Amino acid sequence: MNNSTVDKSFFEKTTNFFKTKGNSKVKRTKGEQVVFAIAFVLITIYSLFLLYHFYFLLQLATKGSHREFIQDKMANNLASWSNNFTLQNFSKAFSLFEVEKQPFTVLLYNSLWYSIGSVLINVFFEASATYVICKYKFKGRNFLYGLVIVRMMIPIMGSLPSSVRTYKALGLMNSPLILVSAIDCLGGGFLIMYSFFKSISWEYAEAAKIDGASHWQVYFKVMLPMAMPAISVVMITGFIGRWNEYMGICIYMPKLPTLSYALYVFEQQMDYGANAPVYFSGVLIAAIPCVILFLIFQNSIMQKVNIGGLKG
Repeated sequence: MNNSTVDKSFFEKTTNFFKTKGNSKVKRTKGEQVVFAIAFVLITIYSLFLLYHFYFLLQLATKGSHREFIQDKMANNLASWSNNFTLQNFSKAFSLFEVEKQPFTVLLYNSLWYSIGSVLINVFFEASATYVICKYKFKGRNFLYGLVIVRMMIPIMGSLPSSVRTYKALGLMNSPLILVSAIDCLGGGFLIMYSFFKSISWEYAEAAKIDGASHWQVYFKVMLPMAMPAISVVMITGFIGRWNEYMGICIYMPKLPTLSYALYVFEQQMDYGANAPVYFSGVLIAAIPCVILFLIFQNSIMQKVNIGGLKG
């Protein structure tokens, strides 16, 4: 057998092992049906409550003017449709949202490369470190796992001054090289991916090694595809977090402003007469990528999360 090649049929079976029982129907008892019905009702109510926020935001974004917004606010009548309903606030947001003399398109571009780049770099290193700690036995393995828990108890803001000095010394301030700071092998996604890798049988790797797979091939062609549900969750939540981040942009890269940072600046200007309906229009525009991302990947996140044993 040629060690440089791996049996493709094996990898096809392992990467598609989630599909074994996708179409089988599960019979539930009456008690389970009642529990599921109650859970469905509660989740539906909670979902409608969340959707109402978007509905209310749309009402605010379509106010005829900032003066009308103030009048409705004083009359405690913000949750109503405007008599001067207009969608022009959305087009105004593209022209009025400016930070460091950079237009809306540049803000959007900065948000995209910062969010996507940070997530890809972070997930790659975090998934690799998690896989090694979870599947390989070596000295210090338990220490690294405990270090993750300890890190979660340390206040993040306490390290801010030292982070600023370090980034300045390395020349990362106001530079795309700031993406290097996204490398975090023992971050919050570690526990999610660790539990998922833990549930994957090591027999898959042993079977691949018999077919001539190297350690890298086992990781990239067997384990990583199997862990994609967990990795997808980390990537999507990470993207949303980076997309909405403004404080880090304000501190580390104010000359490369993102859309969320522009919203923060515009919000501060509302105390001095900035157009509030335009601000809420910008909030809706900024939320569109996150909503689209969730709608596209919601099924891949929720399904195929049960791992069965090896098929004989």
